[in-house]
Amino acid sequence: MSQVEPLPSVGYGPRSPVLESGEAICLFAFAERAGALGRLPPDGAPEHRLALHLVGSVAALIGIVPIEEYCGVDAERHLTDVAWLAPRVRRHAEVVEWAMQGSPVFPAPFGTLYMSVNSLSAFMRAHETTIADFLHKVADKEEWELRAGVQFDSPEILDELACSAWPEWREMSKGARYLRLCRDRNALLEFGRAEAVALVSDLVAELQPLTAAIRRHDLGRRSDSSAAEPVARWALLVPKSAVATLRERVRVAAVCASRRHVAVALSGPWPPFSFRPDLNAPN
Repeated sequence: MSQVEPLPSVGYGPRSPVLESGEAICLFAFAERAGALGRLPPDGAPEHRLALHLVGSVAALIGIVPIEEYCGVDAERHLTDVAWLAPRVRRHAEVVEWAMQGSPVFPAPFGTLYMSVNSLSAFMRAHETTIADFLHKVADKEEWELRAGVQFDSPEILDELACSAWPEWREMSKGARYLRLCRDRNALLEFGRAEAVALVSDLVAELQPLTAAIRRHDLGRRSDSSAAEPVARWALLVPKSAVATLRERVRVAAVCASRRHVAVALSGPWPPFSFRPDLNAPN
C-alpha cells in the first residue's frame, strides 16, 4: 500500500499530489518511513509540492518538476547551461543533506524522474527490502572522502624523487643528471605517484578499523593545471562515534604526507552515494 504525505510546512505538498500535464516526479532520496522528516525543508525550491511518498517501510522524498526542463531539446540545452544546472544540483544536494538530519538516506542522483506516482510506487515495492536493508546499514554512519594529490613541479622535489628512485643519482655530475632527467622524467614522476599511492593505501589500512565500509573511487579530472594531480580517492563509511578519531588521524597523517610532497585531504560528511546497492542489477 502506498501513501503520500505532505511535509510539515505551509505550501509544501498537497494531501495527494496529482501530476498536471507536463509534470514529473523528481526523486531526491529514499528514507526510513519511521524517520519522520518532521522539520521544515530548506528554502529556495525550483521544484514545488515537496512531499513524502510512503510505500511499506520506505519513504521517497519527492518534488514536482516540469518535464520539458529535463527531457527533449530544452533539456539538452539546460544540461550544458551552468546558470540553469548549478542551482538545481545544489538544491538537490541541500534537500538530501537536510533529509540526512532526520533519517538514514538512500540518495538518488540528480535528475531521477518518474512519470507517475504509480511507476514510483512499483519501483519502491520491487526494491523495498533492498532499500530498507541499506537504510539500516548506514544508520548512524556518514560517508567521508579521502583524497590525495601530488605536485612534482620544482627542481628540488624532482631531486628528492631522483635520490629515492635512482641510488646512483648523488654520484652523478650535473650534466649526467640533466640528461637522465630529460630521458627518464616520466618514469621518475610515475615512481613518485606510486610512492604516494602506497602511502595513502597504508593510511587507509590504518583507518579501516574505524570504518564500516571502504570503496576506492576513480580519480576524476584534475580541476586545473595549477592544482595537485590526484593520485588516490577513497570513500569511507564511518560510524558517527568514530568520526572525531578518524579526522584526527587523517590530520596527523596529512602533516607527515606533506613532508613527502603528498597532499592528503578529508571531506564530508556526504550522503552515502558510494555505498548504495545497484537497484537495477538482477537479483
